[in-house]
Amino acid sequence: MSMRKFFEVVGLPKPKNYRDLLKAYSMEKIYLYDAQQVSIVTSKSGEGNSGARFFKYRYMEPFQFWNKDVSFKHIKLNNGSPYVEIQTKSGETHKIETKSLNADQILEKVLAASQGKKINVNIPE
Repeated sequence: MSMRKFFEVVGLPKPKNYRDLLKAYSMEKIYLYDAQQVSIVTSKSGEGNSGARFFKYRYMEPFQFWNKDVSFKHIKLNNGSPYVEIQTKSGETHKIETKSLNADQILEKVLAASQGKKINVNIPE
């Protein structure tokens, strides 16, 4: 299976120019205020792993776009339990087990651990 782009996941056509790309990113404008590094660990197989993969497809690119000062890593396991690990600016590490959670539930836990905020933006046509 090829890597899905986040704009496909949210139901948008492929952006034709930078304005369309900015509009797509603005649909998922998320700031992670207290994060220094975020590691998203997914598994190729196993039960309850699709939520973590969907989370990566939907939020990884917008996270990187809006949080230039945060380091992001994606680790793909052959087997194992998926999780998101957040290292805060104070040095604390939060490990969020994502097995059997959907992408929106994972996002809420990531926002809580990193003092993040999702901002709704409407860019007119």
